[in-house]
Amino acid sequence: MIKTHIITVVLAMFFAFPVFAQQKQTPAQKQFADEHRLRETPRFSLKTNLLYDMTTTVSLGTEFKLARKITFDVPFHLNPWTFNTEENVKFKFMLVQPQLRFWTCEVFNGHFFGLHGHYGYYNVSALPNPPFSEKMNQSRFEGQLYGAGLSYGYQWIIGRRFGLEFEIGGGYAKLEYDEYSCQVCARENIAKVKEYWGLTRLGLSLIYFIF
Repeated sequence: MIKTHIITVVLAMFFAFPVFAQQKQTPAQKQFADEHRLRETPRFSLKTNLLYDMTTTVSLGTEFKLARKITFDVPFHLNPWTFNTEENVKFKFMLVQPQLRFWTCEVFNGHFFGLHGHYGYYNVSALPNPPFSEKMNQSRFEGQLYGAGLSYGYQWIIGRRFGLEFEIGGGYAKLEYDEYSCQVCARENIAKVKEYWGLTRLGLSLIYFIF
């Protein structure tokens, strides 16, 4: 009989201990839990590429966590402006570059490698010479591009909600466009196709994390 009571008390204490331990945390346990919560990786982020922003281009993007070391990044860039209506000076374009990222440590922190595609539409004319060529200054080009590439980047966490990212990438793009002999004419166009190998992604982005 006594043994039965002893076993009952021991079992009750065994099952009740986790409940009491969870309800009453020591200061050290609470600090550990807070630090663990701070190290929780974000679910996704919002970002803007500062290099594009400096060229008056609207740059917005988002990045989603897919797995422990994999994210999906979707930047979108838009420049809808005509800088001089009389001379038709414009560098209008729309560009989207979805990218699958593989992180060496954890998502949204440290080194990553990316596989990206890109599609864009552009309408440019009367660009200044220099830095652009004389042909780009005297003509107008309208068309689309598409392709793919590889990239490398690094993210710094500068606060619970904010981060900074640098990225550089290269690859292939196919440009299909109409070339017009003057900046404002809509006729006498020449259809052309050009293949490009080189720099395809460059970014210095400010990031806002969402948990």
